[in-house]
Amino acid sequence: MRLALLRLLKRPSAVSFLKNPKSQTLSIEQLDHSVKCLRCQVRGIHLRASLCKDPLSKIRLELPVLHNESVTRCPKFHVHDLKSHGKQNSVFPGEAKLHASYPIEKRKTQWAIDPETLEYESDVGHFYDIGSRLVDTELHRHDFELWEELLRYRQRHYGEKGTLGIWEGLTQRALGVDLPVAGARADLFWGSFIEAGLKREWLLNEVANYAWQLWKRTGKRWHRFHETVVCGFLDRGLPSEAVRWHSKLQNPHLSHPNDIARVLGAALSCVAQPTMNLFLSERNLFSSRPGLQAFKAICCATKGHKIYRIAISTLLERGRPLDALFMHEFLVNRQDTPSDFEDVRPLWEYVKSYTPRDNGKDKNEVMESRRQLRMFCKTAFKRQINLETNPTDSQPPNIPTGETKEAAEGGWIREKQFKDEFGARLFATKPLTFDMILSGLQMFGVPAIGPLSLKEMALRSNGPKDILSKIERLRKAGITIGDSVFSRLVRRLASENRGILLQDILHSDQHPEVMDDAGLQESLLLSYYTARDWRPYNMTLVILNEILGGHIELFDIHFRKHIAAEEWNNASSLVNNICQQGKALSSNSIDFMIKQLLAPRVKGTAHFRRSRRRNVDEIGFVIQILQQVANLDGTISPDFWVEVLKRLGMTNRWDELRKLCHWLSYQYSVANKYPISTLDSEKRGQAINMLAHKQSVLPRVFSRQMQMAIVAWGFKLRPQTCMMTEYRPFAVEGESLVPWVRGLVLLRELQERGIWIWNSLVRRACRQRLRVLFGRPRYSVRRWNKLLRRENTYSAQKVIGDLIKVWGPSLFDGQEERDLEGLVNLSSTKMSSRRTRRNVMWLAQFPNQVIKFPI
Repeated sequence: MRLALLRLLKRPSAVSFLKNPKSQTLSIEQLDHSVKCLRCQVRGIHLRASLCKDPLSKIRLELPVLHNESVTRCPKFHVHDLKSHGKQNSVFPGEAKLHASYPIEKRKTQWAIDPETLEYESDVGHFYDIGSRLVDTELHRHDFELWEELLRYRQRHYGEKGTLGIWEGLTQRALGVDLPVAGARADLFWGSFIEAGLKREWLLNEVANYAWQLWKRTGKRWHRFHETVVCGFLDRGLPSEAVRWHSKLQNPHLSHPNDIARVLGAALSCVAQPTMNLFLSERNLFSSRPGLQAFKAICCATKGHKIYRIAISTLLERGRPLDALFMHEFLVNRQDTPSDFEDVRPLWEYVKSYTPRDNGKDKNEVMESRRQLRMFCKTAFKRQINLETNPTDSQPPNIPTGETKEAAEGGWIREKQFKDEFGARLFATKPLTFDMILSGLQMFGVPAIGPLSLKEMALRSNGPKDILSKIERLRKAGITIGDSVFSRLVRRLASENRGILLQDILHSDQHPEVMDDAGLQESLLLSYYTARDWRPYNMTLVILNEILGGHIELFDIHFRKHIAAEEWNNASSLVNNICQQGKALSSNSIDFMIKQLLAPRVKGTAHFRRSRRRNVDEIGFVIQILQQVANLDGTISPDFWVEVLKRLGMTNRWDELRKLCHWLSYQYSVANKYPISTLDSEKRGQAINMLAHKQSVLPRVFSRQMQMAIVAWGFKLRPQTCMMTEYRPFAVEGESLVPWVRGLVLLRELQERGIWIWNSLVRRACRQRLRVLFGRPRYSVRRWNKLLRRENTYSAQKVIGDLIKVWGPSLFDGQEERDLEGLVNLSSTKMSSRRTRRNVMWLAQFPNQVIKFPI
């Protein structure tokens, strides 16, 4: 008895005893085992103390048998957690109305210290002993302070069963009770009953019918009924149920059609766990399909809503711009249009800066949505926006009236162009002077000369000043030299009196039109830099500077130049200078670096086809550059991060892998949202783009395959090294785990940072490793598998126990105790079985030879 009592005192139910120090007349050691147990003594003290104070207690003592039969107790010592629906009272206010002559404070104290009375009074979910409870009397039937205290007590001790009991008591035992519809107490009652009804459809139907009858009888209703039910189903991942109940509850619980916007937040959170495939289309990646489809169905079932501004702004704030683009199309088709251009401006800014991927179907859908958005803005807000229209979309503004028909039939009337080759021959003819050629051009009304004509004219000139003089005379005669890169270079170099560069450009074997090609000029620059041919290098650099206008793209070209020349220090210093200016490398530079540094890898293996060994850590250098770009909100394809993580894991660089995983989880976390609403219209589109990109990176990097690979890479450690290393990931003194659990430790850390972890795949990856170590013997072509099985000194119980310590008992669901043999012998797939059988049959042909399979 003594040991049992000590165990009881450690349970939550001992609170009722500890709150009554006066009842503890004897110490635990002095209790007599021959008399009643302590719980009976305490109950008897309560009953005797209430005889002289509570007149109703005499009636209750006269019915001991009925009382014991009617009270159904919950499982002992189980305390349920309560959801906060409002302010919770710690005493029982309903007792204050029991007798007017009894002091209020003493009655509250009596209720607070007497849980047995609360247990009895709250047991109203039946038809026994009607008239014996306080709520059975007319005086307390409508006392919702009393009902609130009973509901809280019942929820605390019985959970949802207690809520059901109070509902039965309110609707069947105490007839004629109307629940409150306003205030914190109403939120508690309605919220509790709906919360229980979301798991029991019959109860939710009863609550809905009760609310409908209350509305018909009194014209009152709880204003959050529709929102609570629909959001409850969406939060539970049941969008179809949410749509069905919306149709049932919108009359009368939907005050205004615009109230459906209250469920949009829950709809965005209602996302079926996505298939984390690296090759998913962007629309599937950004779109919360079940939730948004349910919200659209709710909109279709509701007439007259005007929620465009709320819906679009919410989607953009959540970092779902593609969803906002498709939602715009949906709402406009339902005649739910923006009231002014400010409502659609953030979406317009995003569309202007967005470039879809090169996957046909989704690209066509996005482009079609963009086109419809442009047409809508052009029609509705043509005075507020200056759209960039295509030449075929509208008529040129300055076309003469008489030529409109001809333009529509055969195209626009254009001036006859002066052939550049003919002009070059004129300027190259020595008998013809510049004055004669100029007079002829004026006579024929030539408006401009081409780069070939300008080149020949400059070659026959006497220095930069003469070139400037002739260009000025052409300008006064109404003849321009065009706006090509060659023309701008000739004019600028002549005005700056840079004769050497000017002569190099004029005598270059490049066609003047080729100088407009930035890609060709960059390839020439790289070849000249590699060959250390500085004169054409300087000329090409001037051409690129003229093409790019001194933009940051010129730094990208220098970066690619240093990478091609394998000047790693110069490339790193250049990136540091770019970052100091608040800029980031372009995607072209990142692609070029990846192709140059990371050698091609055979799929599924760690074999890299190196052409030669470089004096730099390629993976480390790539990680450094990518992190610098990401810190400046540069756009990096998630495929690059995946490839870097694979190479780190395959080459057993675990510390760098773990560090990079933590950095990625911090860098691309969207917990702190961008303050999009506070930005101006010009920067809002860029912020939306960046938020959408960050939201898509982590699911694609830490996909299902990557999570299983992290578990497998954690086992890539020789047992000899494991025995020499004490692995304490949780810093617990004396608790050393097998280092093979480091993959699970890393996944647990990523899970704490908000990354979704697939428990079933983690379990499967662990079982695959256990099969390699402790399963039935089978042939493997993997060198690491054979090495780990041959050198393993740990027992299966030790490894499995440490895995469970890290992940928890849910890792194997107790199978390690029921069926250890089945746990470590994971069934193979058909493809794996065929491959093993083929390898064994092949080896049988060469019993005395060592056959090497590709790793």
